[in-house]
Amino acid sequence: MSALARLAVVVVSYGDPSLLERHTTQVAAALRSARMVVVDNLSTDANRAAVRQLCEREGWTGVFPGTNTGFGAGCNLGAAAALAEGAEVLLFLNPDATIDAESAVRLMAAVEAEPLLLAGPTVLGPGGEVASAGLDLDLDTGTMRPWRQRAQHSRSQHPEAETLPWITGACFAATRELWEKVGGFDERYFLYWEDVDLCARVRAAGGRVAVVDGATATHSGGGTQRAEGSRAKSPTYYYFNIRNRALFARTWLSQERQRAWRHGAVGAAYEILMRGGRRQLLHPVRPVSAVVRGLRDGRRDRPVRVLESVHELRATTNPYIVQLIETLGRRDDTEVLLFGFARAIAGRYDVFHVHWPELLMTSSRTPLRRLARQLLTTVFIIRLRLTRTPVVRTWHNLVRPDGLSRWNHRLLDALEGRTGHVIRLTDQTAPPLEVPTSTIVHAHYRDWFAPVIEVSTSSTTGSTTSHPRRVLYFGLIKPYKGVELLLEAVADSPEADLDVRLVGSPTDPALADQVRAAVAADARVSAELSYADDATLASEIGQAALVVLPYRAMHNSGALLLALSLDTPVLAPDNEVNRRLAEEVGAGWLHLFEGTLTIEDLERALKSVTTDPPPGRPDLSAREWPESAALHAAAFRAALRP
Repeated sequence: MSALARLAVVVVSYGDPSLLERHTTQVAAALRSARMVVVDNLSTDANRAAVRQLCEREGWTGVFPGTNTGFGAGCNLGAAAALAEGAEVLLFLNPDATIDAESAVRLMAAVEAEPLLLAGPTVLGPGGEVASAGLDLDLDTGTMRPWRQRAQHSRSQHPEAETLPWITGACFAATRELWEKVGGFDERYFLYWEDVDLCARVRAAGGRVAVVDGATATHSGGGTQRAEGSRAKSPTYYYFNIRNRALFARTWLSQERQRAWRHGAVGAAYEILMRGGRRQLLHPVRPVSAVVRGLRDGRRDRPVRVLESVHELRATTNPYIVQLIETLGRRDDTEVLLFGFARAIAGRYDVFHVHWPELLMTSSRTPLRRLARQLLTTVFIIRLRLTRTPVVRTWHNLVRPDGLSRWNHRLLDALEGRTGHVIRLTDQTAPPLEVPTSTIVHAHYRDWFAPVIEVSTSSTTGSTTSHPRRVLYFGLIKPYKGVELLLEAVADSPEADLDVRLVGSPTDPALADQVRAAVAADARVSAELSYADDATLASEIGQAALVVLPYRAMHNSGALLLALSLDTPVLAPDNEVNRRLAEEVGAGWLHLFEGTLTIEDLERALKSVTTDPPPGRPDLSAREWPESAALHAAAFRAALRP
């Protein structure tokens, strides 16, 4: 077996996948027996689709986070996937870098001989010039020098200066032992300086940092952070280099050294800005703004303060919202504030996160209160604009609800104009805003209902037994959800052996009357037309053999995830979102129907779940709340970037 079989190459991609085509395919061809793991930090749907296709074509392991997690977090995800597949040595490589087999073997041999060694090659530029062969960070001043100047510096007037040796994150190797010992990259950095921090933690763990003789890699370098045809860097480059310089100082240096670094912060920021040349100062707003924000954010180390659009957490609040807020509240990088117009207009927060923005102005029942909410929402949006506070929108519905006034539409237009980041629950959602987008799948409800189920199963009177012919619809009864279609299908088939149960509050009086008429006319149909608390809902779902969601059209459905969380099979409309979910959760849990629901669809699904019930539980491992909260926190941080 080739030595390279123990090696995994981890590449973090963002943006144009042509870099992978030009460079990573070369590496894969040279290192034939090594695993290739590509992490695609989400940029656009087109880029994501291209990277998926490339990974499938080349046989690479693809890791596809729902948002741009940053370089360090992306490396951590790739490393976790590689180690889970059995890799013993990790080689991290930029998508615009290449390395030959001989150099990879040299790096492997070096780290396997010294497991706590963080090893890099000599990195060459596209013209063959030495771009990096190790650097020293002067911990007194924050300046950096190439290792080749060490002898010269030892004869200078400050030979006693303490330095941190570091190697570039463009290409380096580490053993499983070292990676697990140091815990990978610190994800707070997002981009730049995370490799310096990693070298500091390797040293703190008793390891060593070195460049391996005879090993080289070629790095074309920096294209993603430079404006086309210009020396100028992107605002992201300036912001994170300046901000993260201060973050490193706060993390690793004494108070005395931190003060010295702060005194030199403006000079260091100017030097970073000038890496992009003077011509960019002809249009200084974006680069200078990034520098100012980098200096400002570098001086603070506090969580992102997020104002959520929900006013308070009640017993009737959507459990999705409650679980998200509670899980975010347990993170140390996010502080969650609940909505109130006084806080929204005059309070201090960094990001406004909204789910259903129309509720800001329409949730009051009386005309006078609705008018007051519209006025307050107008002032609030003006505040967002004046303070340049970014809005993060979770896009639940594809279209706005009916019945909104012209004023409401204008307020929603204005709020969308302030939206700097969109969170969607599936990558099949195409929000009408051209802003950065994260895909964060709807997390499950198992933890939410666990206490209810525990009480139910421990009680002799509260246990539930599934009825083999019962089909259940639950949730708000609205026209677009197709409840009348379910009732019509059952009424047109009086011979069908069914037990149809409806649980939920009707939003339309005519629809409520139709349900009551069906219950009165057909002994097979029963209904509870009111709000169901968690215990009632868990009991009703537990008694059903099948949950049916007869929607005319379905995009995202919390009800579907809720039923699966309670281990009950579901019948739902056939579309791309649900087909993917059916593959995710496992065979037999999600049954699909085309077009309008028919009695044949019901009979087919019922026969399947009764004669061939799905084994175990639905696989909802990709829908854990801690991971969802981490992606939300990343989206909030992304909204604050230049």
